[in-house]
Amino acid sequence: MKILKLSLVLLLVSSLFVGCGTSVKVADQWKNDNFAALKNEKVLVIHKTPNEVNKKRLEQDLANELRAIGVDATEAYVAFPNIKYKEKSTPEEIQASIDKITAAGYNGVILTVLKDKDQQVETTTSGGYYSGGYYPSYYGRYYGGFGSYYGGVYGYGYGGSYIPPSSTTKVVDIFLLETVSYNLGLKDGEQLVGAVSVKIKDPQSYSGVAGKYINIVMDQFAE
Repeated sequence: MKILKLSLVLLLVSSLFVGCGTSVKVADQWKNDNFAALKNEKVLVIHKTPNEVNKKRLEQDLANELRAIGVDATEAYVAFPNIKYKEKSTPEEIQASIDKITAAGYNGVILTVLKDKDQQVETTTSGGYYSGGYYPSYYGRYYGGFGSYYGGVYGYGYGGSYIPPSSTTKVVDIFLLETVSYNLGLKDGEQLVGAVSVKIKDPQSYSGVAGKYINIVMDQFAE
């Protein structure tokens, strides 16, 4: 019985390792008492990225969720289609963008950026256990008497098949996305009202992670 339990445990553990893949987890989050006021503001949703397709998709998906809870949200690619991605902007360019945003009546800004990207080597293991056997007929055959058990038992198996261990090593991407929320109606130094950082491991597609990520951001709007 101990051998049977050991085999089942090894099978379960190996299946857990094989099932590992994309994960979306909160790395850090914060908001202050002024965050709730964003619900009453006209909010601009910005995804700062050179990938125009992902920019539009994330801005639209997040803005849709905000509108669904009554927030007056607009995608930046809709409101300001001529503002293009720049990795670094001068102070003058930054101020010009802020002036355009506030002049259009936006007091709230929800900005998503890629804060960091890393890679790690990951090894998944499977096998190393016995499969099959352990049927009632075997119990009757080997457990019926001490002599037959003592003389017939050898190591593991009892008619089962041994699944040899194997491992697969791959390099997975780790992304740290951050969404920060600002109330531009507050004075400098107090405009940041919320932030959430999310670690995404081994993303396979936008659709595979976007829903989970947006749900995490929307959790900040929960009372």
